[in-house]
Amino acid sequence: MLNPFSGDLPDKDVIVQAILDQVTGYTLTLWKTTGENDGEKIKAALKEEHYELILVGGGDGTIKMVAQAIESKECCLLPIPFGSANGLATCLGIESWEDSLRILDQGKSKPMDLLDVNGQVCLHLCDLGFNADLIRKFEDGDERGMVSYFKNSLASFFEIKPYRFQVKTNAECEWVDAKMLVIANGSKYGTGATISPGSRMDDGIFEVIALNPEGLSDWLELTYGLIRKDFSHLDFVRTWSCDSLTLSNPDKAPFHVDGEMVESPEKINVGIRKEEVCLYYQEEKMD
Repeated sequence: MLNPFSGDLPDKDVIVQAILDQVTGYTLTLWKTTGENDGEKIKAALKEEHYELILVGGGDGTIKMVAQAIESKECCLLPIPFGSANGLATCLGIESWEDSLRILDQGKSKPMDLLDVNGQVCLHLCDLGFNADLIRKFEDGDERGMVSYFKNSLASFFEIKPYRFQVKTNAECEWVDAKMLVIANGSKYGTGATISPGSRMDDGIFEVIALNPEGLSDWLELTYGLIRKDFSHLDFVRTWSCDSLTLSNPDKAPFHVDGEMVESPEKINVGIRKEEVCLYYQEEKMD
């Protein structure tokens, strides 16, 4: 399945044809999204015919749409990172379409977890506050790319004030101040930055990370922590591991799920759907 509108990869048609030529042992059908009721069309197609494997060429939103349409664990998904943000593929150790074909050839797949966030599926990450605010600014602005991201993030860092959150898990309940709060099933953003070093998509739990850096020195320490994949030395970072969460968000901090902005509610309920979707992965690159 191909989302022709996803990302800005040049020569996408040539790459798609190369993929079709190189995938052997399957009877292949190329299906393209149109942007109109694609989720319902995918559900209908899956009811009419059984598919052993779906190669999904697109970004996080496209893969999420297909994952929501699958009602059986018998069908596996292989992400092909064609999107502008490929966070899920990055979490699975897939950095290019060549990686996708290599992983398919190796035959590594397994059932992995999904998050239920107020009734909506989340594949790898959602967050509130700082990063979600940046995504909102990107959607409203004209600039794109990593240079723009870091320029805007540095400027926003000194502008944003902490939000109040109540974090309630099965084990504890407390109020925290945080400029950004992350709910992590996977470990990485599409940029490759590891925001939750302990998260795996197949362990039956998820992590909640509250970050409240205050000055330039904290910003530099956080950047170093992202590079080292270790926040244990930072006193402005709190982490919880759980399988259910009730989050109060009285300040209505900006909220995104898998890179897409959604309405920011005052209360967010998160649960885990264990081994819900079969995904191909590259184990040596999965954190």
